[in-house]
Amino acid sequence: MMSRSKLSVIALTAGLALVTAGCPEAVQRIPLDPIPMPAAIRVVNDNVSKITGTLRASGSVDATLRTTSGSKRSFHLDAILFYLGPTYLRFDLKKFGDRQILLGSNEQQHWYYSREDDAYTCSRHAAAEDQVTELPIRPDQIIDALGLSTIPSSSAPGVLFQRVEGDFQQILFVQRDEDGVPILEKEYWLDRYAPRLVRRVVFRDSDGVMEMESRLGAYRKPAAGGPWLPHEIRADWPGAGAQMCLRVARWKLVEQVKPDGIQFATPRECEAH
Repeated sequence: MMSRSKLSVIALTAGLALVTAGCPEAVQRIPLDPIPMPAAIRVVNDNVSKITGTLRASGSVDATLRTTSGSKRSFHLDAILFYLGPTYLRFDLKKFGDRQILLGSNEQQHWYYSREDDAYTCSRHAAAEDQVTELPIRPDQIIDALGLSTIPSSSAPGVLFQRVEGDFQQILFVQRDEDGVPILEKEYWLDRYAPRLVRRVVFRDSDGVMEMESRLGAYRKPAAGGPWLPHEIRADWPGAGAQMCLRVARWKLVEQVKPDGIQFATPRECEAH
C-alpha cells in the first residue's frame, strides 16, 4: 500500500501539471514595421479626412487647475465639445448647468473664459506677438491634443523628421527661430499597431521643455466608414499645473453646424481685440 505522503506528492504533482496546462502563455504583440514618413502622414490625414462636417462630443471632464492665487482646484464637469476643421472649436465645461470654463476658436481668434476670473482672454491666430502663453489651457492646442489635425507634408518654414522608438513612430515638427536655430516644436506619436492611430501629442517651448502633453485612448468609430475617434483624452500642462481627463460618451456628426454657427461665434468680450 502506498504511503499517505507518497499519495500527497503524486496528487500535488498532478495538480500542478493540470494548472500549468490550463494557463495559456501570454501573447506577445509584435509592432508593425516602421513605414516611410510620407506614408505615416497619409495614415493620419486619411483618418481626419473622414470627418465630413462638425463633430459634437458629449461627456465629462475631471480637471485640476491652478488658480490666479496659486492654489489648485479640482473639478468634475459636464463637457460639450464642437469641432470643425481646421480651426473651429467650442469646448464648454459646466457644473449643474453653470459654466466654469469655455474655450473657443474660429478662423480669426481663440479665447478662454474662466469663472474663477470671470473674464475672457482673447488672441488672434495670426498675431504672433499677441499669442496667449500663460493660459492654463490654450485653445489653439486643444485640436492637436485631440489628434484631429492634419499633418502638412512639410512644416515650412520648418521641417518634419521621423523617429522610431519602441511601440511608436514619431513625427517631429521642427521650426527655426529668428537666428535660424532649429527648435523642436511639436511631436505626434503614432501607434505601431494597426490601424496606426495617434496615441500621444506633445508641444514644447523654445527651450525644449514640455508645454503640453496629451494621451489618446479608447478609439472607436461612431459610424461605419467614419473616422477613428478617441473616447479618452488625458492632457497635462506641467508648467501651468493643469491636468484634464476628458471621457467622451458619444461623438456625433452635426452637419447643420457651420463655420458661421453660434457655436463658433466670437464672444462680444473679444470683439475689440
